[in-house]
Amino acid sequence: MTKPSFVEKAKSIIKETAKHMSSGARNVSEEEFIKRAEICDSCVHFIHKTTTCGICGCWMHVKAKWKTSQCPKEKW
Repeated sequence: MTKPSFVEKAKSIIKETAKHMSSGARNVSEEEFIKRAEICDSCVHFIHKTTTCGICGCWMHVKAKWKTSQCPKEKW
């Protein structure tokens, strides 16, 4: 599996953060966050050492909380 480059990670994080902030920085419920985190934790693309997604490069313990965010593999 090829990890995203530094530039790809930066673009993804900036895009997700802008979307989150422009929508009022709303988060999902704690229950929804737990479901998303469990899906990420069991995904082959999840990098446990850094808690990042191997597809988009985002920190999933943050991205999974944001209401505007979506899994790059459409798992949530």
